[in-house]
Amino acid sequence: MFKNFKIKKQYHCLICFKNLLEGISFQSLTFFHPYLCQQCFSQLKLANLTFSILHCSIKILYYYNDFLKTLFFQYKGCYDIELAPIFLNYHLKQLKKEFKDYVIVYPPSNDLEVKKRKFQHIKELAKPLCLPIYDVFYKTKDYKQSKMPFSFKKEIFSIIAFKKNKDLENKKILLIDDIFTSGNTIQACILLLQKNISKIKDLKILCICKTEKKVEL
Repeated sequence: MFKNFKIKKQYHCLICFKNLLEGISFQSLTFFHPYLCQQCFSQLKLANLTFSILHCSIKILYYYNDFLKTLFFQYKGCYDIELAPIFLNYHLKQLKKEFKDYVIVYPPSNDLEVKKRKFQHIKELAKPLCLPIYDVFYKTKDYKQSKMPFSFKKEIFSIIAFKKNKDLENKKILLIDDIFTSGNTIQACILLLQKNISKIKDLKILCICKTEKKVEL
């Protein structure tokens, strides 16, 4: 359920392997420990966007772009677990303060992909928040939303299911996902939480990134 997370300090960029101490001020190092050099970090497009979905607040950290597409492919498709801390790192201090006392849940992944990868990608990137993490969703059949025609994406509502978990009763819950596109996965998870948990103190959503327009994932 929960594992203490310790920052693994390293002094080279996890993308280009440049020395991180070059061109970084002492003030920056005291604010957060970087995993990307300035040049690589500048390719991330900050969003800091907040809106509502099913009466729940959702926070978006970045806009999806080619750099993030490559980063997610390296992380998920090439099984590079070392990249996990990158995604929340720049916002980590603020997020820890904002979501103190929350517990984390995340949408389900394809079981076969998780077995190949040997880690659950959302769970790993969420660990730096040092909050309890619960695996409460599962898929009733294999389904990859990004490869489905838009007209079929609402099928996700009948494919995601919920595992009963009394530990979520009367808790503040943070639902974390990687890429917000149609919003169907997030909505399905919200509805399942609201249906299966009799009392939720608060329910918020955090997504790493959102598409600005329709793009190929």
